[in-house]
Amino acid sequence: MTEKKGLFGLFGDKKEKEELKKADARDKNLEGKLRKDELDKGRVEILKAQEKMLKEQAEKKAVKKHVVVSGDTLSGIAKKYYDDAGKYLAIYEANKELIGDNPDLIQPGMELVIPKQ
Repeated sequence: MTEKKGLFGLFGDKKEKEELKKADARDKNLEGKLRKDELDKGRVEILKAQEKMLKEQAEKKAVKKHVVVSGDTLSGIAKKYYDDAGKYLAIYEANKELIGDNPDLIQPGMELVIPKQ
């Protein structure tokens, strides 16, 4: 036996289908926004990681400069920058052309490169 639907039953089904389609469209729109938000968050994380990596690389490459003042010695400068006076040879090797053959003969005004340790 088939049940006959009246005019209101058919109209109600049609209206219900339209509402369901609208709800599905809203759901798809929200899902799309959520995916976009997730992608954006992922991109932000990637950018932060890249920024951190570039900063670390820059710090590794960073070379400090020291302008010699009266009373400075290479071992004193090494103590200041490396907390180890014995590392004066690293500073000397990096500045050998400027200093010359004698590491004890640094002059006020010389701009020494302090290599990263």
